Amino acid sequence: MKPPGWAETPLAAVATKIGSGATPRGGSESYTREGVPLIRSMNVHFDGVRLEGLAHLDDTQAAALANVEVAAGDVLLNITGASIGRVAVAPAILAGARVNQHVSIIRLAAGLEPQFVRAYLASPVAQAIIGGENYGVTRPALTKGLIEEMRIPVAPLAEQRRIVAKLDGLITSTARARAELDRVPALATRYKQSVLGRAFSGQLTAAWRAAQSAFEPISPRSEGDIRAKYRTAGASTGFTPPYGIPKSWRWLRLPELGDMDRGKSRHRPRDDPRLFGGLFPFVQTGEVRAADRYLTSYAKTYSPFGLEQSRLWPAGTVCITIAANIAETAILGIDACFPDSVVGFSADQARCLPEYVEYFIRTAKADLEQFAPATAQKNINLEVLGAIRLPVPPLGEQAEIVRKIDVAFAEIDRLSAETSAARKLLDRLDQAVLAKAFRGDLVPQDPADEPASVLLDLIRAERAGAPKGKRERRPREAA
Repeated sequence: MKPPGWAETPLAAVATKIGSGATPRGGSESYTREGVPLIRSMNVHFDGVRLEGLAHLDDTQAAALANVEVAAGDVLLNITGASIGRVAVAPAILAGARVNQHVSIIRLAAGLEPQFVRAYLASPVAQAIIGGENYGVTRPALTKGLIEEMRIPVAPLAEQRRIVAKLDGLITSTARARAELDRVPALATRYKQSVLGRAFSGQLTAAWRAAQSAFEPISPRSEGDIRAKYRTAGASTGFTPPYGIPKSWRWLRLPELGDMDRGKSRHRPRDDPRLFGGLFPFVQTGEVRAADRYLTSYAKTYSPFGLEQSRLWPAGTVCITIAANIAETAILGIDACFPDSVVGFSADQARCLPEYVEYFIRTAKADLEQFAPATAQKNINLEVLGAIRLPVPPLGEQAEIVRKIDVAFAEIDRLSAETSAARKLLDRLDQAVLAKAFRGDLVPQDPADEPASVLLDLIRAERAGAPKGKRERRPREAA
């Protein structure tokens, strides 16, 4: 039921112009750095027309699209693709711009507030109509006819203005809150890096360490326990520690803390069907990257034939990628095989914890070369990993560092999850506010307001008395 004094009408009855443009011949390569702005669907958002990524046309291209010249106050509606239904009002700064074929101009008759119509088109009711009344084989699209036939509510002009003013205040507040919430993921990432930085310099456990009795520093594995090719990797060249560490810590290389080697996938071709379909998990670089620290998910398995040409690494192995996604890490939560684009590190548990090593590489991956001798290559390979030095505390302190990182990360992740939930609630709040506005519940009705039916009668009368011009043609492609 319509609120008192409201009316309903097809959009075409209150619009003086509805139409979309075209892409200039030559596409995006023909855009200019300066000239007449071209508004595309990427520029039209619910919070306004964004100037980032705005294309420009030269005078010839703009002239070919003269019949879709934007005026301040035009309602701009995305009519194709994934952004269908996004709607904004053109600001004065974009008066004289053009639109391409993915954006429709809706120019309203006097007596309708553009922001009122924009708000309705953004409301849940209208968005459901826009999402349902479309066609297109490869992507949804709205035709001019569908837009013209869309029925919109019309409030008395004075009430339209009260609704717009109220919405402006409410949505401005939620927009500010949304902007603050959108900063949280980047802040969470920075905070995690800060926690890791403090952990591997000894700051995170300084108080804990002071309360303990003396610890014996970790000693490296004997030379005989280290594979021959790693005995001198980075050991005979100079290493300048990038920062100071506590007295009980030591800078040690990965081979001095455990065994490491590249994964194996010797058979060619690598996609031979005989390799797959068995019981042995086969993980790849993308799955290492996607793992939430412990890797337990996989898309492929090796057959006994596949296992024969590979190697099964035990759960607890630290996986380090050296191709595609460089220095991404995860700890195997299952026994699994992996290719030679992944290095496996098996910790000597008398000297280090796999979780400690994984956290350290996660910390240092953006600048791993600073932890290696000056002669080490910049790219990551087995030799470079063998030369990298880790700041290694006694085993008990490693466990405390891992515990503190786990606690800090869990709290950061909890706050991030709450932020994400709050962000969704804000979106729902905006929709609820819009729904309330068009039920007539957002602002009080004033019986003294001129009914919307009178406004529509005036628009019809003005149209009936206006001279008929030539029918506009929709541009196909600008020259």
